[in-house]
Amino acid sequence: MEIESNPSKNTLVNKLIKEIESNLNNDQFGVDSLSQAVGMSRSSLHRKLQKLLGVSASQFIREYRLKRGFEILTTEDITASEASYRVGFSSPTYFNTCFHKFYGFTPGEAKSRITADVNDSSVDQKIETNSGATLNNIPKKGSTKKLILATLIAFLLTIIFIFYYTNSQKNSVPTNVVEKFEEKTIAVLPLKNFTGNPDLEYISDGMTDAIISRLTKIKAIKNVIPFTSIQSYKKSDKSLKDITQELGVTNILQGNLQISGNQIRVNLQLIHGSSNVHLWSEEYTKEWKSDEIFQLQSEVVENIASNMNAVIAKEELIDIKRVPTKSKAAYSYYLQGEFQRQKGNELSYSNAIKLYKNAIASDSRFVEPYIDMANVWHMGGSVWGFYDEQIAWGNARILLEQALKLEPTNLRVEEELNTGRFFYDWNFELVEKFYQKLVNNSLLNKPSVISLDYPIKTGRPEQTLKTVEHLAINDPSNVFYPFFKAEAMFFLGSNDESLKILNQTDPLFNDNWFYLRESTKLYFYLGEYDKSKIQLIKIITQFPDYPPILMWFNTVYAIMDGDTEKANKHLDEMQNAYKKGSSGSPAWFIALYYAHSSDYEKTFEWLQKSYDRHEVEMTWLREEPLLAPIRQDPRYKNLYNQIGFSSIDIPIKMPLKN
Repeated sequence: MEIESNPSKNTLVNKLIKEIESNLNNDQFGVDSLSQAVGMSRSSLHRKLQKLLGVSASQFIREYRLKRGFEILTTEDITASEASYRVGFSSPTYFNTCFHKFYGFTPGEAKSRITADVNDSSVDQKIETNSGATLNNIPKKGSTKKLILATLIAFLLTIIFIFYYTNSQKNSVPTNVVEKFEEKTIAVLPLKNFTGNPDLEYISDGMTDAIISRLTKIKAIKNVIPFTSIQSYKKSDKSLKDITQELGVTNILQGNLQISGNQIRVNLQLIHGSSNVHLWSEEYTKEWKSDEIFQLQSEVVENIASNMNAVIAKEELIDIKRVPTKSKAAYSYYLQGEFQRQKGNELSYSNAIKLYKNAIASDSRFVEPYIDMANVWHMGGSVWGFYDEQIAWGNARILLEQALKLEPTNLRVEEELNTGRFFYDWNFELVEKFYQKLVNNSLLNKPSVISLDYPIKTGRPEQTLKTVEHLAINDPSNVFYPFFKAEAMFFLGSNDESLKILNQTDPLFNDNWFYLRESTKLYFYLGEYDKSKIQLIKIITQFPDYPPILMWFNTVYAIMDGDTEKANKHLDEMQNAYKKGSSGSPAWFIALYYAHSSDYEKTFEWLQKSYDRHEVEMTWLREEPLLAPIRQDPRYKNLYNQIGFSSIDIPIKMPLKN
């Protein structure tokens, strides 16, 4: 082989093998350690090995460790787990996975698969086939003649394959399969936490989210599934083929994260989902320092893009390499805060606020904690009803204004600000300008209140439908899209279509608080009361929180069931919530209770109280179906104008009927 006749190549490979062998059982010895040992930079070593052998540095190390593991397993009485530690794998599970991928059988089957002849020829041929010249200089038993013969056979097979592929492409690889490989779409599955400590789950989740966020900055990649849409696959046993079909992507990135001492190691595999073909794998080891972690994230994203043939623009690369904070403590607090925020309950929100504050205290110029803490206050005050609405908005607005000073062009800050202006300030003029900016400048690349909820509440459900159809192409599994599509169809008068969407979607989001709450409401308006009650029972039994909207449903259904005593009990719950100044818009839902009972005098009484409290549900005044009978009443028109709907001058349309 060329490796035998090229002294400089042979010298480098021998030098690398010597260093790996001397650190064989050291699981912390990775690419960085190897490059330092031979006096080269990581990137230089990577380029050299790619040029000489066609492999990455991490692949070189991993395959050497696997070859040595194979030798140990077949010559000593030792378990696969013991062998994994002997050759530098800190996780037996990862060793088993890599071993099976490399050899085609498990470590436990190694001894039974080998005979003296196989050890000399077949196994060497297997190694040669998988890694080219990478392992030719690894010390092993057997004759040189058989090694040369195995190498020659592998070389001839490669030539035959290339010739066959070139001349018979139509028969061997269908055009649509080739095209599928070229599609630049990807889902990053949640990295598995191999640290052995469940409390460090926030780090593996944070790394997953960071990789996704950076990939979304690359325009050449058509679709990157958001973090919120892949969380359900964390403990899923579905096949990669099924996952790619559900998410509508071509490529899957999966991997694991390990921590030892002050080092963090990430093992990744890029896989073509429908065919299960491994396109690329890499191992990254860095010090647990903020700057090195961000460097790791950018390296991962660059390698993914390269293997997907996605060109990264210069300005995109600058953004990808951005270091949001140089404080390890700040980043650690922030990741823990994000982990808590994603849980979406009152205790986790309280924990998240404390952690975000710690992050800001560690680095006051770190923008992300300001934005995400503002989101906690906003969601806790409007959707969940954990905090007083105006206090929540006041806290969120201060944080967003501080973030805006740090990064005046940050779109997330602008989006959060306008969401607050809509719900709390009822500043329709400013929100409308931002909405038009989103629509006209093609900034609609992810779901938001302003792009989905705002058009429906201002009488433009067709715009919400258009946005959903645009966004769902890239993220078909997102919980918001089927619901808002169903809601838009309802307001467009297509009740049958709306019901069909809900029926198809229900099994997918049985444990999602947002979907259960909103589908309870939409089934009610569709007249599907039994299905609405089923959703109501699910949400009450699965979640401890009991906001006024659930009290309202209990009251209405008690009346419909003829249980006056129970209805009065739940009505008292809403009135007590109002007296206590609770968030969650209790006055609004009391008004809807009276509207459902056709007691419109009481309806206006409580609508006025809702207006005086500045409750966020008043943003539904224009389109709320139960208020349709009173839209011509001067008192309704007065509230309509006072809230600010008339400032955007969109005529009210009566709901269409099937």
